[in-house]
Amino acid sequence: MQDRLQGLDGQPFDVVVIGGGMAGAGIARDAAIRGHRTLLLERKDFAFGTTSRSSKLIHGGLRYLELFDFGLVRESLRERERLQRLAPHLVRPLPFIVPVYRGAKRGLVTVRVGMKLYDLLTPEKRTEPYRTMSREETQRREPHLEPRDLLGAGFYFDDLLLLPERLCLENILSARRWGALVFNYAEVTAIQSREPRAASREPRAPARRASGERREWEIEIRDGLGGGVARVKARVVVNAAGPCVDRVRRLAGVDQGRRCLRTTKGIHLLLPRITDHAVYIAAKRDERMFFVIPWRGFSLVGTTDIQETQRVFPTARVREDEIAYTYAGVRPLAFEEGRAASAVSREHKVIPEGETGTFLSITGTKLTCYRSLAEEAVDRVGRVLGRPVSCRTHRLALDGSDGDGTVEVRLWADVADASRRSGLDPEQIQNLLAIYGRRSPAVLEIAARAPELRERLCKQNPDIRGQLLYALEHELTETLSDFLLRRTGIGTSACMGLDCCRQIAAWMGEIRGWDARRVDGEIEAFLDEIALGQRFREGLRGPHREETADERK
Repeated sequence: MQDRLQGLDGQPFDVVVIGGGMAGAGIARDAAIRGHRTLLLERKDFAFGTTSRSSKLIHGGLRYLELFDFGLVRESLRERERLQRLAPHLVRPLPFIVPVYRGAKRGLVTVRVGMKLYDLLTPEKRTEPYRTMSREETQRREPHLEPRDLLGAGFYFDDLLLLPERLCLENILSARRWGALVFNYAEVTAIQSREPRAASREPRAPARRASGERREWEIEIRDGLGGGVARVKARVVVNAAGPCVDRVRRLAGVDQGRRCLRTTKGIHLLLPRITDHAVYIAAKRDERMFFVIPWRGFSLVGTTDIQETQRVFPTARVREDEIAYTYAGVRPLAFEEGRAASAVSREHKVIPEGETGTFLSITGTKLTCYRSLAEEAVDRVGRVLGRPVSCRTHRLALDGSDGDGTVEVRLWADVADASRRSGLDPEQIQNLLAIYGRRSPAVLEIAARAPELRERLCKQNPDIRGQLLYALEHELTETLSDFLLRRTGIGTSACMGLDCCRQIAAWMGEIRGWDARRVDGEIEAFLDEIALGQRFREGLRGPHREETADERK
């Protein structure tokens, strides 16, 4: 196998970002756009961890109002509106219903006040304002809701993120276009702080050393695919490893025996579609709020159990054996001594560590606010490097154009014309627009090379073989799981890619020159990954409920 790290050994960087989830991808993009020499390293694939296991929402956090966290709500709503504009192919307005029942902790007045605040905190709002609905209208809109003691509902909008993995990838690819080097399957195995080698030949400058100018970080990297090893130098390290932040801190020797992270687990269920709107409601058992979200062909339930869903939607008659699959995400919250996980703010923190504050650890990341987090982190990087540059990511589109502002791709794309010229179904054209935005014509160009490249990859999904070639040529796709789970939505659809994974692995093998053993290994690794979502069928403990506080300790 080719040594992917060849040529990297010994290279100096202004910034090395550890972690290729949403936070790390956003930071690498921002740093590259500002002209910093940037390297991003991800131990698995981009968006492999928490990013791909989210609730698929870009939202202000209505429940954070109950914690009086107005600053976080305001920031989240501002970022929500920006992402609608910068990545319109991935972010869509989603109507929410908040049912109110007699005797509930949150009555109609409480819901009305909360939504009014939500509207007031939203800058440049693009959707209709909140309102309350009568019992009759609520039942008409969502007929499966429990009718007993129903008083009415609140109605408002947040946003659905169709494919979080693609939003992360858009940031990665944009960072690359701006000059960053990015590697998936590149594990950091050692981090050391030391004097630059050239420093021994120069007079010492204590004042510069105190400001962080006289030390650098040496980072050892192991290629998780080919086994090669490289060592690079960095003036600043950004630790955006999500749930692994404390592990990376220990590796660098900056933790001083203290933790900065508290992790909690959020469980999600994929059920047959039972709602037309997103429903946001309190669990009867403990008043914890949970979502039921229409996502693709499913209702995505997060984060609670099947029993609560059956209680809220009794006539839908949802059964446990109808669960398509489950997934769990680990939230990397800031550690706050003596506070319950539910009371810990989701606000991000950029924590300077190390002898000169050039090791920056990121905690409390929230998917919606990844861009503003990146802005804050790179502002600090600029101050450390002595090269402050203004942020531009609030203006530059994430639809493949990197341009100032954007136009919704579906507004300028002529689906009927593209369908006629390409020979693809309109559904397939719409799928390409939703996944690639303004880069969809590049996929159509590949599909035009040969008739077989316009064939469907899977009978249950609209994706075509041309997308596989595009992913291998342009999207840093290394494994079968990368393609099925994080470059397309095949592996997270109802069929989970089970009926097509072997054929797709064979095609990938032909393109990449894999032998039969490697092809079989790719299939096995993919099947093992999706099997995690089926563990509940084996009677194992609880992918249908949130962990208790005692279990999280």
